[in-house]
Amino acid sequence: MATDVQSLALPPTLSPDGLDALSELAIVLAKVRTSIQSSAGLATGATPSTTAAAGQQLSFKDVPGATDSLKHKLQHARAQVRLLPDMDRTVEEQRQEISELEARIVTQRALLERLRDDGLRFGKEGDKMEM
Repeated sequence: MATDVQSLALPPTLSPDGLDALSELAIVLAKVRTSIQSSAGLATGATPSTTAAAGQQLSFKDVPGATDSLKHKLQHARAQVRLLPDMDRTVEEQRQEISELEARIVTQRALLERLRDDGLRFGKEGDKMEM
């Protein structure tokens, strides 16, 4: 059982922070938005997405450079995900396994229900014997 848990654990080089692209992308977009609003002469309202990038501006031509770290992060995460176990299985193989597991759950639930009923019956018969 311990080996099953080990095989399902994330590799040490892959963390949830390594998969978080939305926060970095939101910061870059907030900087672009600030730049657009300041060039149009609009007041920049403080919204949750722009508070992190307050005062920083980014033009469209600077976006590729600003997103390089994000691109590298995603490439690294993609490579790490490919190394996870069972990534080579097809969708049909996964569906087949899910069906087998669901059938196993039905069988186990039926067994548990039968055991519960037997236990209740045994408890009632035990009460009758004590009288």
